[in-house]
Amino acid sequence: MLGLLGLLGLGVAAWFFLGALKEAGAWLRELPGRLVEQDISTTFRESITRITATHGDVLEVATLETDETVTRFDMKTAFNELVYLGTTVSEIRTPVVYRYHVRISEDWRLEVDAGRCIVRAPAIRPSPPPAVRTDGMQKKSEAGWLRFNAAENLASLERELTPTLEKRAGNKAHLDRIREAARSSVAEFVKRWLLGSTHQQGVQSITIIFPDDHQPAAGPVTLPPTLQLQ
Repeated sequence: MLGLLGLLGLGVAAWFFLGALKEAGAWLRELPGRLVEQDISTTFRESITRITATHGDVLEVATLETDETVTRFDMKTAFNELVYLGTTVSEIRTPVVYRYHVRISEDWRLEVDAGRCIVRAPAIRPSPPPAVRTDGMQKKSEAGWLRFNAAENLASLERELTPTLEKRAGNKAHLDRIREAARSSVAEFVKRWLLGSTHQQGVQSITIIFPDDHQPAAGPVTLPPTLQLQ
């Protein structure tokens, strides 16, 4: 009798065990479809190392040298964000040189008022692509808990690097940093043109205005002279 009860107990336990295995198998088969919550973002840090003016007569008016750090976060969760599966973090740090220019073919307006030559120049534009100094590039990538995509995440970041830097080159923060260097280059360009023309007489200073300098289209200009000739 005891032996029969023991066999019956083993049978019941085996039945429950097989049921648990089936449920586990079904859960694993559905797992790829459940792991759909993913958040990928990129952050930027920079440290300016040098700003220099270039010659205005070659269109390029300034360069900006900076160390850029680009970071890519890849976070994944399961079951409507109830289970956190970890975040993979990849980072690239590299020296970058941005170049900026104005287009001679665009609209320029010059006027002389009381010895002051007012020049309304075209907009400053980045010269693509930015020069990435690969000899100083540093990379790192770490996979989070239950994540095995460190190399894949880093490869994605590498593909995004140049387009990301090109967008960064034209933002207001970068343009503001090279604005005065560009203004000086354009003033030197106008000066060389004036010295070779008949318009030089009576000109004592040159003031360069870019479209985003927020100066009035007519009336007094509040910017100080960019370059004194006399």
